[in-house]
Amino acid sequence: MNNLILAINPGSSSVKFGLYNIEDGIDSAVCRGVIEGFGSNSSFTIKTNCRSDVELAMSIDKFQKKVASAVDAYKLIVEWLSCNLMLQKIGLVCYRVVHGGNYFSAPVEINSTVLKKLTSLIPLAPLHQPIELEAVNLFMRHLSGSRHVACFDTAFHRTMPKVAQSFALPERMRELGIKPYGFHGLSYQFIVGKVAEVNKGSIPRRLVIAHLGSGASMCALLSGESISTSMSFSPLDGLPMATRCGELDASAVLYMIEELELSTSEVSDILNKQSGLLGLSGISGDVRVLMNSDSEKARLALDYYIHQICRELGAMIATLKGLDALIFTGGVGSNNNLIRERICKQFEWQGVSLDPEANQQNENIISHESSRITVYALNTDEELMMAQLVSRNMK
Repeated sequence: MNNLILAINPGSSSVKFGLYNIEDGIDSAVCRGVIEGFGSNSSFTIKTNCRSDVELAMSIDKFQKKVASAVDAYKLIVEWLSCNLMLQKIGLVCYRVVHGGNYFSAPVEINSTVLKKLTSLIPLAPLHQPIELEAVNLFMRHLSGSRHVACFDTAFHRTMPKVAQSFALPERMRELGIKPYGFHGLSYQFIVGKVAEVNKGSIPRRLVIAHLGSGASMCALLSGESISTSMSFSPLDGLPMATRCGELDASAVLYMIEELELSTSEVSDILNKQSGLLGLSGISGDVRVLMNSDSEKARLALDYYIHQICRELGAMIATLKGLDALIFTGGVGSNNNLIRERICKQFEWQGVSLDPEANQQNENIISHESSRITVYALNTDEELMMAQLVSRNMK
């Protein structure tokens, strides 16, 4: 019986996946895995609800091999699923796709027409869209009898008002798709459900979610719906990230092309792969590495990171006309108590007060009971969000 949903979540340096049983109501994974550290330091980790840790350790031993790219990771996942007799039980495969453009505002079953449209959006998300489409092509070959569905990071932000989905450009440019889209939507959608669960059904009315990881963005939500977000036309905009520059004057790009005579591909590589925390520090794009460094440039990179996050948070508070709750999520947001502390320190004037012990322990609620604004640290789960979406929308 094909009763399993496989959720694939590709990243620039890791691939996550989750396997869910439709009959279980899609509230937890049968198993989930991550392959990270492409190159000589790659690792494959599995967590499962259906095997003991001892059996798991033995079964995964042979899969610890060098993974040079996302495609290698996809092949390894197929091999692991096949060896564990799960491949033939998968009836539906869903994929996190960063950019849906003007085409898609909900999960869509993938066919040749959909693939053509997704391929046309590669220039809008050059770090993500290509590796996501590689996943689609590979898994469609190995699971030709399954249904394949794309889930979009941009879809969640379709609730933003027109003013937030516009640039001050001629109308013909907007008609051609040059407008803000917003990203990390699957994460934000999951967190809205998670905070409701933590609060026994209640969602804070004026809410900002900070998704801080290798990619980083923030979203202002009113009654659970996106009304503003830091990323715009592409996942390059907004906050500084591990290797992406974030906000940048468009004239700087024109200068690199016209005056420095760099090709568009060279400029794209600089902005997407050589900038951000890596570019500022010259050491690493990993916040943990920078925090352990004595380098002045590492300190500058972290100071810039905090500065831009706080500036964006201030703007979102103004957009919301106040703030009831702030949620940190993503690899940095939900796990790094020192980064959260530095950000919240700058908003004490707004009534933010952290509980030091709760913050240190990465508890769900990390604000002090006296805080006017409730602060949360919540783990996101994009794979579970996708599985839930497709189980509801693709019956």
